[in-house]
Amino acid sequence: MISTTKMSTKGQIVIPKRLREKLGLQPGDPVAMALDGERLILRKITLDDLLQESTKNYSEGKTFSHEETFKDLV
Repeated sequence: MISTTKMSTKGQIVIPKRLREKLGLQPGDPVAMALDGERLILRKITLDDLLQESTKNYSEGKTFSHEETFKDLV
């Protein structure tokens, strides 16, 4: 599914409605962005992501609050 949009002068973009609906994105949902060569990847952060990151940190002997763990996912 391809859609286009324009960036505002503030660097903001609007995610088209059909893509938001497909991903189940709601206002205030956290998203992660990453570069893959010339591509910008945008993905919704889920509770499962948070739990996996918390488990990984715990197994490495690191203890973070949920807020700290969540911050590292964004």
